[in-house]
Amino acid sequence: MTTSRRQFLRGAALLTAASTLPRWLGSAQAATLDGYAGSRAAVCVFLLGGCDTNNVLVPRLGNAYAQYGAARPTLGLALKDLLKISPTGLPAESFGLHPALNRVHGHFNNGRAAFVCNVGPLVMPTNQQDYLTGQVPLPDSLFSHSDQQDAWASALANPSTSSLSPDLKVTGWGGRTAERLHPLNTDSQGYPEVTSFGGKARFGVAPTLPPLLVAPDGVLAMKSTGDENFDSLRVSSLRQVMSAQEGNLLETAYAGVFGTADLFSVERAGARETAWNALAPATREGIEQAFTEGADPSWTLTAQLYQVVRDLVAGALERGRGGLGLKRQLFSVGFGSFDTHQNQLDTQEALLTQLDFSLDAFQRAMTLLETEPLFGATPPQATLFTMSDFSRTLVENSDGGTDHGWGGHALVLGSQVNGGRLYGTFPNLDVASSTNTDTTDKKGRWIPTLSVEQYGFTLASWLGLSTAADREFAFPNLGPYVDEAVRRGFPLQAQRYRIAFMKTS
Repeated sequence: MTTSRRQFLRGAALLTAASTLPRWLGSAQAATLDGYAGSRAAVCVFLLGGCDTNNVLVPRLGNAYAQYGAARPTLGLALKDLLKISPTGLPAESFGLHPALNRVHGHFNNGRAAFVCNVGPLVMPTNQQDYLTGQVPLPDSLFSHSDQQDAWASALANPSTSSLSPDLKVTGWGGRTAERLHPLNTDSQGYPEVTSFGGKARFGVAPTLPPLLVAPDGVLAMKSTGDENFDSLRVSSLRQVMSAQEGNLLETAYAGVFGTADLFSVERAGARETAWNALAPATREGIEQAFTEGADPSWTLTAQLYQVVRDLVAGALERGRGGLGLKRQLFSVGFGSFDTHQNQLDTQEALLTQLDFSLDAFQRAMTLLETEPLFGATPPQATLFTMSDFSRTLVENSDGGTDHGWGGHALVLGSQVNGGRLYGTFPNLDVASSTNTDTTDKKGRWIPTLSVEQYGFTLASWLGLSTAADREFAFPNLGPYVDEAVRRGFPLQAQRYRIAFMKTS
């Protein structure tokens, strides 16, 4: 049977990068490279399902640990098992980390990691009375997985009632940031600034600048059928369609999408290979060892972050030397599920073990790149940061797990992090007290004291967002949030656009 090109197109699998048809440029023109002339990347690690950070960061001293234990008679971690940390400005050994986070523990103590406490989606600064009486707008569908994932990825907590345009409501803060950073990538010739491997794809969506969507294993190509001859015929047929000039609008549109995807696929593959081979052999071997020695082959996060390093190296190399010429990039990866309604102790330990190894491998790779001759005095820099649907209730349920919460503790890691510190306000764990205003109820669902917008804008500023116009475009709710915090006399941390966890140069 003969198959026409139209029939073939209808039956062909879409390229992973099919959404990358460029429709920019946007109006960005104010971002700056003044902070660092080399390449910088922010890497979002999305902990899908809602990670229970009450067992990630635990107070060790006095009443706080006793209150934690009372709320978690079976899920509470033993004092002797917690990895002790002494955050700057707090009593010695006042907190502990989950015992699976041994490598993160080392980075925290060495000043490369920090925790941002009780951060989450907010429309306006909110206290317990506001929540109970409805005096301020709350995030849409609070405690819902999909809605809160979108709230984190978009930094738009209430799209259903927001006055923002419909086009903006479906974007992400990473994508909007990338659109403002686009003029900094003058050497990139339109290559996308945002690459998503497995996190929330919406994080990278911008009004006019689509992200590059890549398989978690790093492949940017059509899915193989297992038949090399068919795969070759499929690509050949698609390229014929791309070059056809038949005047059919639908076919022409498909040709544009596939052509762009094919172009990016070939370009990315070539740049990755060229840049990787240009690294010193010791650097390549060291990076590969960091991601493989001691790793479980089934770990998806480890594989994703290894591919991020490969992309990051290709992006940091100039086009004249075979790279992609990107001064600023954002990446999105993810894994889970952290939705631990039951069997939390074993499930979370396994997930945090993978997280710990993967974050450490990435940081070891970046440390090797700091002295890589290929980049001279301006090696690439990267900051990892976590997001999750929400944290979970402090009070355990009857099934050996915890239920959906709200605010939680985020982790940031990298050489440019002001590490060894806790930022924000750690909640009051005495949920039995009638005077505890940190929670929505007696189960310990923490009302965030820092917003996703503040968290995201801190990272975006480090990348180069520098003006009020940048901020209003990428984080349109942040200005009204801060204004309301000032008007109502909320604590100073709520009155600031940024959190101080990133270095300023």
